[in-house]
Amino acid sequence: MHRLLLACILIFSISASLQAQRFGGTPPGVEWRQINTDTARIIYPAGLDSQAQRVALLAHYQASQAPASLGKQIHKINIVLQNQTTIANGYVGLGPYRSEFYLTPSLNNFNLGSLSWTDQLAIHEFRHVEQFNNFRNGISKAFYYLFGEEGFALAVNASVPDWFYEGDAVYNETVLSKQGRGRLPLFLNAYPALWKAGKQYSWMKLRNGSLKDYVPDHYNLGYLLVNYGYEKYGLDFWAKVTHDATAYKGLFYPFQKAIEKYSGMSYPAFREAAFNYYKKDTGNSQLPAAVLPVNKKVVTDHLYPYVLSPDSLLYLKTAYNKRPAFFVKDQQGEHRLRTRDIAINDQFAYRNGKIVYAAYENDPRWRWRDYSVIKVLDIHSKQQQTITHKTKYFSPDISPSGLKVVAVYAGLKGRSELHVLDAATGKKQSAISAADIGLFTDPKFMSEDSVISAVRLTDGRMALAVSSLSNGSTVRLTPPSFNVIGFPWVNNGTVYFSASYKGNDNVFCIDWKDKQIYRVSNWPLGDYFANAAEGRLAWSSFTAEGFQLQQADEASLNRELITPLEIQTLQPAYPVAHASDIKEVVPGGELPLRYFSSSKYRKGTRLFNFHSWRPYYEDPEFTFSLYGQNVLNTLETQLYYLYNENDRTSAVGASAAFGQWFPYLSIGSQYTFNKSVAVGNKLKQWAQLDSRVGLSIPLSWTSGRTHKQFVAGTNYFYRNDFNKGLYKDSFVQNNFSYLHHYLQWAQQVEVAPQHIFPRLGYSLSAEYRYAISKYDSWHWLGGASLYLPGFLPAHSIVVTGGYQETDTLNTLFSNRMAYSRGYNEAYFARMWRTSLNYHFPLWYPDWGFANILYLKRIRGNGFYDLTKVYSRDKTATANQRSVGGELFFDTKWWNQYELSFGFRVSHLLDKDFYTGRKGETVFEFIMPVSIFPK
Repeated sequence: MHRLLLACILIFSISASLQAQRFGGTPPGVEWRQINTDTARIIYPAGLDSQAQRVALLAHYQASQAPASLGKQIHKINIVLQNQTTIANGYVGLGPYRSEFYLTPSLNNFNLGSLSWTDQLAIHEFRHVEQFNNFRNGISKAFYYLFGEEGFALAVNASVPDWFYEGDAVYNETVLSKQGRGRLPLFLNAYPALWKAGKQYSWMKLRNGSLKDYVPDHYNLGYLLVNYGYEKYGLDFWAKVTHDATAYKGLFYPFQKAIEKYSGMSYPAFREAAFNYYKKDTGNSQLPAAVLPVNKKVVTDHLYPYVLSPDSLLYLKTAYNKRPAFFVKDQQGEHRLRTRDIAINDQFAYRNGKIVYAAYENDPRWRWRDYSVIKVLDIHSKQQQTITHKTKYFSPDISPSGLKVVAVYAGLKGRSELHVLDAATGKKQSAISAADIGLFTDPKFMSEDSVISAVRLTDGRMALAVSSLSNGSTVRLTPPSFNVIGFPWVNNGTVYFSASYKGNDNVFCIDWKDKQIYRVSNWPLGDYFANAAEGRLAWSSFTAEGFQLQQADEASLNRELITPLEIQTLQPAYPVAHASDIKEVVPGGELPLRYFSSSKYRKGTRLFNFHSWRPYYEDPEFTFSLYGQNVLNTLETQLYYLYNENDRTSAVGASAAFGQWFPYLSIGSQYTFNKSVAVGNKLKQWAQLDSRVGLSIPLSWTSGRTHKQFVAGTNYFYRNDFNKGLYKDSFVQNNFSYLHHYLQWAQQVEVAPQHIFPRLGYSLSAEYRYAISKYDSWHWLGGASLYLPGFLPAHSIVVTGGYQETDTLNTLFSNRMAYSRGYNEAYFARMWRTSLNYHFPLWYPDWGFANILYLKRIRGNGFYDLTKVYSRDKTATANQRSVGGELFFDTKWWNQYELSFGFRVSHLLDKDFYTGRKGETVFEFIMPVSIFPK
């Protein structure tokens, strides 16, 4: 029974931790407003009224008109608009049920398109709202009532695959608009890249990804399957499939059975038919020889090449086993210049020995507030300078003279401008904006006085435009189109750029004299980042092994003349199912004119927002808890009942954490009924109240090439006993209190997908506990870790150490230090420990079984542990040494939940104080406790 319950709780715990959220991340000075309707509550910072009105309008249209309907259920959703982050994203989550839109758009036109980012979020994310609203069926609905929103999330995520959620949302953003990812070549070419390379991966590998091979994500996979289902079986196909699946009609594999029921073919046959539908339009072609040998073992990208000379290139290189870095390729080979600072966008620019790029930084305390700052790197001296601070600048370029930098500025209210900055100080010199331009992207200096950029117009179309720095005017160079365009570069009167054309992205050029448009590359998977100099043209081509560098003589380019009408016509690679049957509403479709009233949103609204209730078991305690979290994520609450099966006691408790102020405040209390213990021939009976209050300062920030974290805090604990029973006056009531202080500091470099641990980093921690009433007792604990690179890129050396000492007169505090592996843990007056570990990958199987278990990586660790222990008077010492190895399995369960477990073999070099034996070999099963949060 315990094993079965533990398995259920394991699933609940993993499901609950999936949605990472920024607790207490909004600065307290933000003034919130709301549009509150029967369908949605839009919560937004003051000044974003137009964006909030647009979100409300699109939400109401989708809820009422229900294009490609999944059902008729409507459950009100809270949508929070966040405008202080530089990351373009959004989500809809359960536990609590809410959505957040990250309003700063991505400047890569080819990844997400050129539509209004607010509109795109509204039609994509609200589709997730419709999904959750209409998945309350049968067993899934029962789980909602039995366990709350986390139980509902468990049920629907187990019955409906992640590829459907995102594929259906991408279909929605595509069919309701004039663009969407379902019409973007870079998005649609993900699977053709595999097919052209002859890579026939298993279904489970396509579902779960790989640490060694390029595998498109569940967005790409989902759209192809969802679009095919709508096209082949009608607009009600997925509504019927998901209704049956979430109702668990067919208890095991309900989604697969529903597809078989409504398509008339098995699930594998449906997938195969869908892929064949798209493969028929995929021809065979061979990529010309790349500048660098293609790495067949590790996916490697070569991005944004710049021609330094006829035989040398500068570019950014990223790989699954290495951090992003700037490289130069010349006749002597490939040379690394410098590892790039942490950034959210790979774009960089180069001129006359200077690299300029935007790096990511964030506010240490208020995690919803982050920045994009400009760095200038001298490739000769390797010296780097940060010229802006706490800014939102993107896609910078440096002028021919090296004295100016132009960058895209994203304002908090959605306004986009080009800012011209002093390259030495970062001081703003001028700004350019235009009423018909919603977003500037990819600016490049044409001269000291003019800038060319790819602009997103307010209606979602794109064009190349030239801006004058002297008078601030902006003139279009190409006709506007829903074909995306970007990455311009000017060389000797010729403008090179990438653009979508007939379902693909290629490099084009415009002759400045006659303004004719020519296509100069034709790789069917996409060509990007063109740069020309010294008579050479360089670019990157997308392949299944990553972006590969290409180069050609400018004079020998094959120029194909393209008419303005052709460049304006959007021709997606694959048809969008039933696009002619559903009205487009983005960007300028006919929507009912409606104004929604707004009001102030008080930060204390529904602070105790209880959303889930679930059991938990950790031997010997069973707990049933009620969880709450407010929409603004500033208060987390928990009420619980606890039963201890060893001493047969019951307890009730409550806890809360408040994150709206600079320090976190936490409080908790537990009352235990009817505790008892035999003392001589008497039975001591009592009730026990344990209370705590805490204050902490959690700081976490990114700057330069490292992530940092600092935490300082203090907790006050008080225990109060209430004697009961026949002998209640025979015993002294055990009332005491103590303080707990702690400090933590950590710093590490970013990691690549194959890195087990950071290649460089360290952490330090210290804790001190001491009694302040009744007892005189104390306990000290310190720890440190050091992360170093191993012999190969994916190997890691980890050195850890710890020190613990406790009062010997009154041992009030428990042992908290890790012991040497393989030994039975013991608690001594003084202990210190050091450990040396060497972690390394053994195999990337990319193998799965029955959509239940998927094995991504098998890795090993060799270790040596030394713990020195001291006697009670600290005069005698003994060593507790062990050596051994660990074998870990990095897995994914049910195509969703990542879990690492393993086995350990330890050889004891000293006597175990519990068994008295020396030289034993101990075998252990390793299960991380972090998957069992309470």
